[in-house]
Amino acid sequence: MALDVRRNTPLTTEIRGSQHHALVILTGELDVSTAGQLYEELAALTREGMVHVALDLRALEFIDSTGISVLIAEHKRTAAAGGELIILMPHRQVRRVFEVSGLMGIFDVLPKDDAAAGGARSA
Repeated sequence: MALDVRRNTPLTTEIRGSQHHALVILTGELDVSTAGQLYEELAALTREGMVHVALDLRALEFIDSTGISVLIAEHKRTAAAGGELIILMPHRQVRRVFEVSGLMGIFDVLPKDDAAAGGARSA
């Protein structure tokens, strides 16, 4: 019996880069079925010398533990290269996962609180 993982909302990425900086806009769901794709795209940015990475998560509706592991790996990779990872405007549900898992104290998340981000965003 094989596990067939299918999501209604696949992950899409838009990457804008200049010199050592990249803005990565994520839309959809970051889970076991899409984490490998994002991991490879972020690793390619590092190989291209982009060590200051901002992830715009306002349209990322879901993240699981596999997706979290990709973000932690990117956080470590950018720090090791003398850069940084900044998380911008996480969707309310994603922000909640960060809060419950203790990642708000590890990641640089902007804005710092949900109210400042317009916390009334719909699911």
